[in-house]
Amino acid sequence: MVSIIIPIYNAEKYLQATIDSVFMQTFLDWELILVDDGSTDASPQICELAGNQSDRVRVLHNRNAGVSAARNCGLDMAQGSNIMFLDADDLLPPETLSVLTGYADKDNADIVCGGIKEIGEDYEMKASGQSTTADSKSFHSTCYSPQSATLQILYQKNIDCSACGKLYRTSLWRGQRFREGMRYEDLDLIPRLFTMAERITRVDNITYLYRQHPTSYIHTFSLKRADVLDVTSQLTEWMTERDDTLGKGARARELNANFNILGLIAANFKDASDEKSGIKENEKIKAMLLADRCWNKIKELRGEALRNPSVRLKTKLGILASYIGGRSLLEKFSKIIYAG
Repeated sequence: MVSIIIPIYNAEKYLQATIDSVFMQTFLDWELILVDDGSTDASPQICELAGNQSDRVRVLHNRNAGVSAARNCGLDMAQGSNIMFLDADDLLPPETLSVLTGYADKDNADIVCGGIKEIGEDYEMKASGQSTTADSKSFHSTCYSPQSATLQILYQKNIDCSACGKLYRTSLWRGQRFREGMRYEDLDLIPRLFTMAERITRVDNITYLYRQHPTSYIHTFSLKRADVLDVTSQLTEWMTERDDTLGKGARARELNANFNILGLIAANFKDASDEKSGIKENEKIKAMLLADRCWNKIKELRGEALRNPSVRLKTKLGILASYIGGRSLLEKFSKIIYAG
């Protein structure tokens, strides 16, 4: 059985479609765990209706504590031999579970990573089953060792760090939970989890539909985004203690995080000195201190990354900009390339 865990907070606009996509699955041996994280909209009622619809749906209502706490509650409740995470505004194509469990059995994989496709805010999947996957025999799959798969995440290549879009053997989660009260919980945990697996498979099949909309976290900015600096710093320490090669990859990922935050600060605080900007003085100070932190870390990590053949081209271009034009040119480069 596959336990599908959906953390929910004020997701009434998309939640029913997300639940419906689970009921459309061609693979029928699943349970759906809906964890309502203190929603104040109609999400709790939608959850209850789904629970009344099928005994395969289990509903838990919590006080608001964040996505990590909600996922952890779901993990505590899960009874399946496999785990999958689904966000409350995303969708699973009808053949997702069939494809992922098929590859898990064929390759004896602890983790199977499917393809993720971005969809628009108003995307609807037809009740008749609008499949974006195909029979697993028609698609290519790649098997990885734990180290090589983890490096794919750290170098931001063929496998992403999202908890979603992947099928996990439940035994991997014994003693492992998302860290609560922080952002970037996926980046914090998923690379570590990969090192604990024995075999990982990545498939080309599109098995997860990620909804892009203006209120999603990726499209909003606050200084809490700087949590990624602490997460990648701790990840570097953890990986370096275990494996020199993984440590090198983690340092490259930490460098990218510092490029990103430096660019976001340059983009969002460019007029911070203007009294009309509306930015509070304490936020200006914090942003400038964070920018200083990023610059110092970039200077520390850039030399090794420039010599590392696995590091992405745009990262190396950023490094060259930092050497040629110093911090000023790098901020302009990062603002365009990393912060969009």
